[in-house]
Amino acid sequence: MSEEIEEQIEKPKKGIKWTTDKIMSSSALFISVISLIALLYQSYLAREENKLIQVQQSASVLPYLSQWFSYKSGSFKIIIGNKGVGPAFIKKVEMTFINQKNDTLSFNNSDHLFRTIFNNTIGLDSISYSTSTFTEGLVLPANEVQEIIALKDRNAIETFRNTIVQTDLSYRITYADVYGTEWVISGEEEIPLKLEK
Repeated sequence: MSEEIEEQIEKPKKGIKWTTDKIMSSSALFISVISLIALLYQSYLAREENKLIQVQQSASVLPYLSQWFSYKSGSFKIIIGNKGVGPAFIKKVEMTFINQKNDTLSFNNSDHLFRTIFNNTIGLDSISYSTSTFTEGLVLPANEVQEIIALKDRNAIETFRNTIVQTDLSYRITYADVYGTEWVISGEEEIPLKLEK
């Protein structure tokens, strides 16, 4: 039995001998892993903060186009205005008009559209009106409006309004803010819609 005890004493035990060097290197490895996790978390927080800053910056220069009619003091106007806080860069203008012959005519600016309507509609072909060209490349500053057509003759106003009601006139305007985010307004939608890229 004493031989068994001696054999057990003589056999070295398997395990890690903890020396100062091993403790220091294990501690350094543990601290490195914790630092890496903290760095990844800080990077995630920085990305989220950057996204919030971009949203705030976009909101601070957001254009908001809308279209309305003005009928006062014996004049009638169709107006497009920018009610936002930043300029609107007009990227594309699409206007269609179905005339009394059922022909669909497409235009890329308002001046050509109204010239065609007035030249081809009985009762409108001899009256005076004023237009502004609303087309691609135009920049509409914040809180500015553009009267795309104005009429002052009462009879012409009624004829024009009846013509617009009886025919199918539609439009779609694509515009962008200073960061390149694009929006679209149309005759079918009440509010501008953001275009997804």
